[in-house]
Amino acid sequence: MKRRLLSAATLAVIVALGTVLLAHHGGADLYDNSKVVTLKGTITKFEWTNPHNQIFIDVKDERGNVRQWIAATEPPQVMLERGWTRRSLKAGDEVTAYIFAAKNGAAVGNLQRIVLADGKELTTGRAPAPAPTTK
Repeated sequence: MKRRLLSAATLAVIVALGTVLLAHHGGADLYDNSKVVTLKGTITKFEWTNPHNQIFIDVKDERGNVRQWIAATEPPQVMLERGWTRRSLKAGDEVTAYIFAAKNGAAVGNLQRIVLADGKELTTGRAPAPAPTTK
């Protein structure tokens, strides 16, 4: 009886952990990975945090209205291996960001690469997509 109870509890924990992991990494259908959107704007905040870094970018549209976009990168350790540091971006930096945007039109996406005003390019390691569309 104890053995059955222990087996059932172990199975419940495995199922629960699997659900949590899938919920976190199940976003493949959230972003359009077939095209890159180009954002020209100003960094307002860069959060160097697990599980993903977050880059907040203010982007002006053709009417001058500002929309804040949030781009996610891989975790800090992965980004360190790609040449990033917690000081790679700072508020006020003018950038061109290339992201795989959300399919539902929300101003969020996965960063593919970012180019600073001085031409320095920081990449995430995500494969390039066909020609970008500009926002």
